[in-house]
Amino acid sequence: MEILAQEFGPERDQAMAGPLGLFVTVFLVVVVVLLIRGMNKHVRRLGERVDREEAAMRAAEGPNESPAEADRS
Repeated sequence: MEILAQEFGPERDQAMAGPLGLFVTVFLVVVVVLLIRGMNKHVRRLGERVDREEAAMRAAEGPNESPAEADRS
């Protein structure tokens, strides 16, 4: 019973986060922001590339085929 009554862990004034904790938090926030920006650029480029490839495929099919016929095949 005496073991259960003991308080574990440091006191409140010793458990405060230091400058290293602040640095790690700021570093992680910066990394996440840069990753999001980079992925947005990639997704934007991917959309443009898909549009270009789709236009090239339509041009290669020729002007005789209507869009309705292209959807059926």
